[in-house]
Amino acid sequence: MTTGQAPAPQPPPRPSSNWTGGRIAGIVVSSIAALIGLGLLIAGLALIAVHSFARDDDGFYTSDKEELRSPAYAITTDEIDLGTDVAEDVPDDLLGTLRVRAQSIGGGAIFLGIGRSSDVEGYLGGVARSEFVDFKHGSVVFAQVPGRAPERPPGAEQIWVAQSQGPGEREIDWDVDAGTWTVAILNADASRGIAVEADIGAKVGWLIWLGLGLAVVGLAMAGTGVALIIVIGRRAGGDQVATPT
Repeated sequence: MTTGQAPAPQPPPRPSSNWTGGRIAGIVVSSIAALIGLGLLIAGLALIAVHSFARDDDGFYTSDKEELRSPAYAITTDEIDLGTDVAEDVPDDLLGTLRVRAQSIGGGAIFLGIGRSSDVEGYLGGVARSEFVDFKHGSVVFAQVPGRAPERPPGAEQIWVAQSQGPGEREIDWDVDAGTWTVAILNADASRGIAVEADIGAKVGWLIWLGLGLAVVGLAMAGTGVALIIVIGRRAGGDQVATPT
């Protein structure tokens, strides 16, 4: 009488992975979209915060006051290049308004003006002046241009698109326009030696809308990316398909 041997037990089937190449690619793309959306959301919220808390009562975003001193006859900015076509196809309210304020430290009368760089150079060419070129470590950096005294007081020139002169705080508000511009500060009598406190500000009505747009788009991208990650992860983590050996 023969006895048969019991068949050897079979190993359990190996589950196959549901993480296909397409799903892995989907996770990668969704993660990138979510990160980009998060960045846009943060940028939008930052702009909204700036609009809400960084403006003064007149709606300007204004720098801190800086003390500017020069032994020369004028303080000027470097050329402010706004291009040649910036205002042709863009509404004026999108370009914004530039405001510059200055006050003599000694209480004397000063002149504050902005004009086309070519016109200002025609007036101040050859005049000893300090040209603003940079701001480093909390201090203004000037390039000193040697020269003579101006031939005429600045208020006698017809080159300024915005100007103010006299004692006390002087202020100019200028609706931004295309071109290359220079801001100049002189003593009203064009005498040597300037010491003022000054600040600069800008008013742009579209900043809040840009912030809201970035926040909405960022929230949508981040939310969609996270949702796709969850959906793909759930499908990949579902019932495994058994693969016989």
